[in-house]
This record gives sequence, structure tokens and C-alpha cells, in this order.
Amino acid sequence: MKVIIVGAGKVGFSIAETLANKDIEVVVIDTNAERLQTVQEYLDVQVMVGNGAAMSVQEKAGIAGSDLLIAVTELDEINIMTCFVAKSYGVKSTIARVRKREYSELAKSERQEQLGIDLIINPELLAAQELGKLVLHPEAHEVEYYADGRVVMLGLKLEDDCKILNCRLRDAHFPHPCVVVGIIRGEQMIVPNGDTQILAKDEIFLLSDTKDMLSLEIYLGARKRAINNVAVFGGGLLSFYLCQIFESKHRRINVKLFEENPEICQDLNEALSRTVVINGSGRDMDLMEDENIADMDVVLAVNDDDESNVLISMIAKHVGASKVISQIRRSDYVNMIENFGIDKAVSPRSLMVAAILRFINRGSVLNLKLLQNDMAQMNECVLPETSKLANKALKQLRFPEQSIVGLIVRKGDIIIPGGEVKLLPGDNVLTFSAAASAQAVTDYLVQG
Repeated sequence: MKVIIVGAGKVGFSIAETLANKDIEVVVIDTNAERLQTVQEYLDVQVMVGNGAAMSVQEKAGIAGSDLLIAVTELDEINIMTCFVAKSYGVKSTIARVRKREYSELAKSERQEQLGIDLIINPELLAAQELGKLVLHPEAHEVEYYADGRVVMLGLKLEDDCKILNCRLRDAHFPHPCVVVGIIRGEQMIVPNGDTQILAKDEIFLLSDTKDMLSLEIYLGARKRAINNVAVFGGGLLSFYLCQIFESKHRRINVKLFEENPEICQDLNEALSRTVVINGSGRDMDLMEDENIADMDVVLAVNDDDESNVLISMIAKHVGASKVISQIRRSDYVNMIENFGIDKAVSPRSLMVAAILRFINRGSVLNLKLLQNDMAQMNECVLPETSKLANKALKQLRFPEQSIVGLIVRKGDIIIPGGEVKLLPGDNVLTFSAAASAQAVTDYLVQG
């Protein structure tokens, strides 16, 4: 497979790094030679200086023989034009990063196809959707739905009074069928088996029927509570999309949005209907106390600057906020940030990479979720009719190391996998794997 990436910024670099690690041929194009030099120093990819929207540059890069073009420059218009030109040369698929609010309807209209774009990705919207799920599940550090919402995965940190502490998984008695597919212990990611013991402070990834998860959370000691009051710091695109999500909920969520720039405040106040927009800085501790930040159910620091978000998060924690979530654009900083006491950090860049991987593996892969700063991956795959794994018991199969079949969804029924369970064509197979094994697991299921 050959992929051309136009734009060698931080997002382009992350995408190139991920794809190159999966043995995909990658060409990176940018007008900035210094950026390309950095890419070439760290990654085993081809680079080319030039305007990626230019026909001559795309020809030189071999666009006609490429499988995918990804346009992630800082300008939406350039990304759109780049995809349009690429399609005229017959490239199989195109992806464009499009961020501006005024283009938000493009992804929902037939104009997208006419412009030669197969997938529009808005990283701020992806991050807002992820943050929205985390706010509505404040006890979880990861949330994802599968099988059209029938199955949910939550990442939960176990407290000292959890009922399954010091138990082997095979001896744990849950109130409903479920599977612990992964464990984070310190900096270690563990793909467990029946003999794996659960320890205090472990963070577990739990899969179950969606209707059973609340009962399971209560059993494990998670403090389920209603979310009524939310504070959002930062007036950028992510904040706008996030407040729109909160305003769309039937149950009223009271949102205060803080932004330093008065002109941006005015714009947001006109664009949002129920959100209270306040002109002020999250770095102002007196403002934090005056606005009763300590009483908020969740505080979100989502400025465009990582350092500001970390500082605001730490101030919010200092004044007494119980749950603080931060946007961190440097995905490699996410784990470190969470060690500072911030409850959760979200990287739009990682979410965008996951969306691109889902698109590349589309057809057999229905969903793909990168977990814990890309340490692990959840996949939802459809077992093809031609798979050599069909009609074989799980105990007969040799899945790659550090991987596990979490659940099987068959014609709406949820099946807890045991050694005697056979995979059938058309099964939705949910797998959890360490990052190093993720692609091998997908290939094993899809190709058999």
C-alpha cells in the first residue's frame, strides 16, 4: 500500500510515523524543507519539497499509483484542493483535515464527493465527541461503544475497596457477564488471562453488554454520579463543538465557558444558546474561586496551548475541582500529564490517527480505538466468509501474542468467548491487543 501525506506538521508527522510502523510505503510532501528534514531524520519515509496541491508535485510523488492521499496542511482550502487534484489522477481514496466551522456542513453533503474527498476529518470535533463521552461517564478514563451501541468498553481505575482486588480473574464473580480485556499497572500494559491477579490501583478495560455496565460499575466501586455543572476553559473550535454537544442533550447540563479574548466571547455568545460565556482566564485563581469551580462536576481545559491547559488543570485541582480533563496536543505527553494528578488527557492527534486507521481498514474493521496513548488497541472486525478461522474453536487458533478476543456479537447476541466457542462468518469480533500486535491481529482475523 502506498500513501501520500501532504503536510509535515505535527499531525502529518504522527500519521506518517504510525503508517510507516505498519510497513506502509509513505511519501510526505510539504513546502517547508526544515519540517521535511525532521521527518526524514526520524522516520523511514520518502519526502518531497513542494505544494501538495500542485499537479506537477503530485505527479512526481506518484499519485496515480497511490492508494490513499491524506491532506493535513494548516489550511482547509489547500486540503480540499489537494484532494480534488488527487482524485483527478485516479487515486483510490482521499482524506482531508477540515476544521473551520463554516465548512462543518460539507461532511454531511454531496459536495464532499464532488470535491473528490472520501473522508473529512475534523480533529477538534473528534476530540469534542471523545470529551463528551468522558464527561457523561466521569468515573471512566476510556469510553467506546461497539456493535451499534450494544456493547460498551469502559476504562476504570480500581479503588481500595473494590470487591475483586487480589482475585485471579478466573475466580472473580461479576454480577453480569463481562470480560476484563486489559490492565494498566503503572507504566505497564497487561493483556490478562485467567490467572492474572487484580491489584489495587489497577486500571482495567472492561467489556460488557451496555445495559449491564452500570451494575458492573457499582459492583466495582465506581462512584456513579449525575453531571449537572461543567466548566470549559478555552474559546477555540474544540470548545464550540463541545458546548454544542452539551446543549444538544435532553437533560440540561449547565455549562460555563471561559475565554480571555472579548471578541471571541462575543462570537461564542451569539453562536451558543444555553452556554454562559465568561470573559476571563483560567490562570486567575481568584476567578476560579469566585465562579465556584470547586463545585463543578467536571472541569475541561481545552485551549490550543498545552502548557496553558496543564496550568489551568493544576489550578482547578488546587481550588478543589474533583474531575479535571485536559486537551494535550502532544500525544506523547499524555501519560506524563496524567501522572501530575490530572484525571484524563485527550489528544486530538491520536483520535485523528485512529480515524485514519479505521478508514484504511474499512470493510472488515468496523471500529478501532487507540488506548492509553497508543499503548493498546481495541478492534471490532467482521469475520469474512472466506476466513480460514471460520468454524474453528478459539482454543485451536493462534492469535498473535499480547492479544485477546474480548467479545463476539452474533446476530445481536453477545457471546463471552471461551475455548470451545467457534467463530462463524459474519461474527463481530472484538479484540484487545498491545500496540505491537494490533495490525497482526487485524490481519489474522481478516485474512485468516
